[in-house]
Amino acid sequence: MGNVHVVTGGGSGIGKAIATMLPKEDTVIITGRTLAKLEKTAASINESGAHVVATTCDVSKRSDVKKLAEYAASLGEVKKVFHCAGVSGTMADRETIMRINALGTVYVNQEFYKVMNGGVICDTASNSGYILPKIMMPSKKIFSLAISDEEQFVKKMAKKAKLLKDESANVQFAYMMSKNFARWYSANCTFKYMVTKGIRVFSVSPGYVKTPMTEKEEGEGTENLLSYTGLFRGAEPEEIAFLMTSLADERCGYFMGADVLVDGGCVNNSYSILTAAKKYDKKSLKENWLSLIHISEPTRHAQIS
Repeated sequence: MGNVHVVTGGGSGIGKAIATMLPKEDTVIITGRTLAKLEKTAASINESGAHVVATTCDVSKRSDVKKLAEYAASLGEVKKVFHCAGVSGTMADRETIMRINALGTVYVNQEFYKVMNGGVICDTASNSGYILPKIMMPSKKIFSLAISDEEQFVKKMAKKAKLLKDESANVQFAYMMSKNFARWYSANCTFKYMVTKGIRVFSVSPGYVKTPMTEKEEGEGTENLLSYTGLFRGAEPEEIAFLMTSLADERCGYFMGADVLVDGGCVNNSYSILTAAKKYDKKSLKENWLSLIHISEPTRHAQIS
């Protein structure tokens, strides 16, 4: 049996691009929740001589992830796991977002830790995890409940995200918090995973990526977001996939325990500058946060200069 690589959320977008870039001589497992979509993706990649296998997995269910890890190990030595599965802030309610994006990261890391000896786990966070001011973020004490009490974790995280009367905004807050957690949890796996099993763990935080999922959400908010990137556009899935597969290469063996923010400079060119320009208390942050991300282009340049 040869090497096996696993890509959650591999049916489209970044996950599909990663599966396309992995060695054709190895077995690549792509997962998601819709088998027909996965099989179509696998067939298209296999036309180039690759060996991609499709199987379903709901990462919000530990039992599904456990079966996936065991299945992958039965096909060979699991070398690389790219955890790309997740939902956006328009696809689910606050608790569901926490179960998929946050607990899903816990399940993938923990279950693959059990079957791997060496190799790489690359978790996918988001630049959204950097955007929400720290004063509005859950405490690390709440984050740690993901290890000791999953149900309390979900409830407290969802409650923490209820910052405004506008529930659509609260769901976006939940998404941001879930991705901030994913980055935190990935980093906290690093020492144990390397020392005990020789597994490198790190995360990548993409900005807006042009995928079938995000294209449905385009609008004024997206345009404002992209106006803060150096390229004034979203990333192609292949651009993010190349970064992730490159970092997972054995020649990057010293890289672990860190997150790579790859968002065209969006966070560092906009939100951090704007929020640092004023001092806010918790109450005013709740009231003004939404307006911060909808500042017009002329106003933005005036504030920065």
